[in-house]
Amino acid sequence: MNPGLLIIYALMIVLGAVALSGGVERFRLGVIRGIEQIIRLLPRMLCALVGAGFLVKLIPTNMISGLLGADAGFLAIIIGTMTGILIPAGPVVSFSIAAVFANEGASVAALVAFITSWSVHALHRIIIFEIPLLGLSFLRLRLLSVMILPLIAGLLTMVAARIASTP
Repeated sequence: MNPGLLIIYALMIVLGAVALSGGVERFRLGVIRGIEQIIRLLPRMLCALVGAGFLVKLIPTNMISGLLGADAGFLAIIIGTMTGILIPAGPVVSFSIAAVFANEGASVAALVAFITSWSVHALHRIIIFEIPLLGLSFLRLRLLSVMILPLIAGLLTMVAARIASTP
């Protein structure tokens, strides 16, 4: 079984037990809240996965594996970083795109750079939130402090993958 799923199931059991220790009503309210979240999130996830599938099919598979694959080296990290900056979407769409990229042959290092870049540099958040709400001086300082993070994360992943693959 997938270790990520095991962690989620274990957390669900632990949190359920904690809620149950606070009384049956508290547990019931937690279950209701969880069901509400599933109802709210499931249609978005389905649309995001289908949309990501369409988006990636517009890009030839050999191009994804060629530019984002392990053989592309540092170039894959740079392209992953630039792609993360440009994806104007929330986590549902961005992680769906990453999953499709992974299935099409993108390297783990490129995916880490993509997700890290999307997390810290997403252009749509800069335009919609940061500049109007916090100003250009804040944006300049924030970008200077985190600009290199996606590249470092991708490089560290590349090194770790090489170390893990050596006998």
